[in-house]
Amino acid sequence: MRNRSIAFSLLTALAACSGSRPGNSPVPSGDKVVWPDEGPRTWAPRPTEAAITANDLRTRLYQLADDSMMGREAGTLGNFKGTEYIAREFKRLGLQPGGDNGTWFQELPLGPTGYELAQSRLAIGGAALAPVTDWVPTAPSALNGLAAKFTGDNLPTVFGGRWGDTTVLLDPALLRGKVVVFLPAATNASATGTRGTTAVRDNRAQNAGAAAILVASLDGMNRALLNGVFAGRIAMKPATLPGANATAGGANISLAAAAKIFGKPLDQLSIGATGQPVAGAWSYEWRMSKYPGRNVIAILPGTDPTLRATYVLIGAHNDHIGMNAAAPDHDSLRAYNRIIRPQGANDAARTPTATEQHLIDSMIARARSIRPIRRDSVNNGADDDGSGTVVLLEIAERFATQTPPRRSMIFISHVGEEKGLLGSRWFVDHPTVPLDSIVAAHNMDMLGKGRVTDVRFGGPNSVQMLGSRRLSAQFGELVDSVNAVRSEPMVIDYSWDRTNALNRFCRSDQVSYFAKSIPVTYFSLGYAVDYHQPTDEPQYIDYDHGAKLGRFVHDIAEAIANRPTRLTVLPPEQRDMSARCGN
Repeated sequence: MRNRSIAFSLLTALAACSGSRPGNSPVPSGDKVVWPDEGPRTWAPRPTEAAITANDLRTRLYQLADDSMMGREAGTLGNFKGTEYIAREFKRLGLQPGGDNGTWFQELPLGPTGYELAQSRLAIGGAALAPVTDWVPTAPSALNGLAAKFTGDNLPTVFGGRWGDTTVLLDPALLRGKVVVFLPAATNASATGTRGTTAVRDNRAQNAGAAAILVASLDGMNRALLNGVFAGRIAMKPATLPGANATAGGANISLAAAAKIFGKPLDQLSIGATGQPVAGAWSYEWRMSKYPGRNVIAILPGTDPTLRATYVLIGAHNDHIGMNAAAPDHDSLRAYNRIIRPQGANDAARTPTATEQHLIDSMIARARSIRPIRRDSVNNGADDDGSGTVVLLEIAERFATQTPPRRSMIFISHVGEEKGLLGSRWFVDHPTVPLDSIVAAHNMDMLGKGRVTDVRFGGPNSVQMLGSRRLSAQFGELVDSVNAVRSEPMVIDYSWDRTNALNRFCRSDQVSYFAKSIPVTYFSLGYAVDYHQPTDEPQYIDYDHGAKLGRFVHDIAEAIANRPTRLTVLPPEQRDMSARCGN
């Protein structure tokens, strides 16, 4: 009976996603009337209003989380377009630029670390090998001891046996100055997804003075990993790159390419066998992104001659995780995740039971009855954190169209949260206003999925809140007192703050402000089924709920901004330091 009830509720939820939910108001789109949950579509932009409303959030999010934004990964064109939109909105609202040198932006030294495809080559006897298909360079690491750069021409080759078989001694005289080719390790760690040649340490060839090392392990490597070798991993500029002092470069090659070198398969060779000469060049480097990663910052000056020198900060992050190499069927993926991974990427994938598979199949069958397969490779990030970003813009618009508070407001759209809280860390280390002038910070992340069917303790007025009392008991008391007198009180879930399950407090930008002893509160509606999935699209967002939470955050920030005194920060010995997050 229980499983049958679950199946009915899940099929009802799927029907809601298809636009058949009773009582859901249609919204005009161009010259047609459509249901908000009917399916992915681009909404025609329309004017927003001063109030924080569901319609405004919907208008903004269908632009910000559109497929054309390509998942808004930091350092890419999609994220650049998103930050342009945010800055345009700040300017339209009449706010003041709060970035570097009088601009709206604070650029980070952010870019890809890896190999440039156009500058990477490997040839056997003058015949070039095809990148990805025949070979890929191996990223240097402390484990493999390989060099970040390699350049060589007409270098002799020699077979070195099996990579990782350190029981076999190799004669340095056979290897010095040559390219040493190895069979893959007995347990090929490359198949597990590691980017290096292998996870097995083997320094025999490097110690012997080899010029380069080629391991024939390409065939066992993860294809998605191979496709990403020349894409580069976007990160902050490192102080030093691994492999800077090493001398031997490395690459993974296919067994077929290795056979071309020696004229026969490697397993038919004896150690010391020689082959055709090779030539190549590759360089593992950090490069500044073509499209800069940047915080977007705006200021609304306060009205009090003294208090206007202090700030109340409201923030959310503008980036997401970009594109997937594969394009799964949208409905099938969401049906599987609804049953097996209700918190999206937080939950491990596994094989469904027979009962679970029946539920999944039922949901997929329902979807197939009303629409064809929809392939999807874009992680739109509508909830994470498109929802927080559009609520940030709505709060900014509300403040910009009312009498400003006594203190100044600073609105900041952080970049790089998904890559390790990079934008917020950069801001607190390079503040555009005196850091000690920020009296409180509010961070909003994932404000779109608070339904009772989405999260534990969910509901139309729910909010998950962390950190309000960790640095300042007064902050938490103010939140509760504001909530007590509102006409639409929120139901605050403090359970995540008490348990810190999933390391929750340490996973968003509030950590950066916490580390600088700035009272900060994290507002969210929770992890739901579309977390870090290509199904995280605007059609599934609860806009009414997000608007309620936006009005709540506005009221809290306004109360702090009008306080005659700052929030009292607890002395270190009284602070809740259970989530220092490595700071």
